[in-house]
Amino acid sequence: MFSDVRQAILPLALRRKGRDDLERAGFLVESLGRHWRDPQPLELLIVAPPRDVQRLRMAMPRAANVEVTVRTESDFFTAFSPFHVMPGWFRQQVIKLHIPARLGFGGYLTLDSDIVCVGDFDARTFVRDGRALSRWEPKSGQDWWRHVAGVVGVPYDRHGHGLSVTPNILHGDLAAQALAHVAPGAADPTASLCRWMARKLGSVAWTEYSLYTSVAELKGNLLAYHQHWDTCYGGDVHLFSDRSCVWEAHDFDGLAALPHGSDPGGKFIVVQSHARIPIERVRSYCLRFAG
Repeated sequence: MFSDVRQAILPLALRRKGRDDLERAGFLVESLGRHWRDPQPLELLIVAPPRDVQRLRMAMPRAANVEVTVRTESDFFTAFSPFHVMPGWFRQQVIKLHIPARLGFGGYLTLDSDIVCVGDFDARTFVRDGRALSRWEPKSGQDWWRHVAGVVGVPYDRHGHGLSVTPNILHGDLAAQALAHVAPGAADPTASLCRWMARKLGSVAWTEYSLYTSVAELKGNLLAYHQHWDTCYGGDVHLFSDRSCVWEAHDFDGLAALPHGSDPGGKFIVVQSHARIPIERVRSYCLRFAG
């Protein structure tokens, strides 16, 4: 099951100008280097479109305790794969499942460039008794849980809980299991996922976490890999807390006034890029949690 979490994956496609994306991704790497406390480096895999790979390799900061590898999407998806016609948000979701499964990851951390590390952690921080302290959410909050239950073939329980949004802790075994259920025997599961998207036009047909959770529920091994949601909700270690995250621009001013040394409530925070907070203000805000 889980022995440790030493790998992380970051899907990243730069927008037209790309400077903000580069700065945010660079600050994420910098923050991981500041807070990773394991004797062995954290292995961070960045997966990007071919046009962005060289720019990312040149721009990412160096940290002795974070081993950054940038690879192209075309290493994992052929030129004719339906992956390339998916909307960007869905491509990011596929990357977070397909590539760790293909590369044989064990426990791994999912990341986006909107995320910053603000608390010390190591390879065992998010593991208890061989199971991950992942982040959960009530299924009643999002329609995609009901949609996925229907296509996976598991009963929908609106009172149930499933693995929540990025950042989160997953395992390559269950990622592979989810994709094998979606597309049995296929090297590339995206054709099946595209068909599911087409059936639910105008809504979110699936997310990486709802697929992962629902298939593992169907197979009966979800809680063999992940601590029960009650344990995670009430525990003393959390990936992130909503109270310190910036979802909209109007959230920021009050949060930015927090005193230095404040408890963020988790090891990471989210500062959504669509809030358009300049990177230096993001940096200043995040350093309030240092120490």
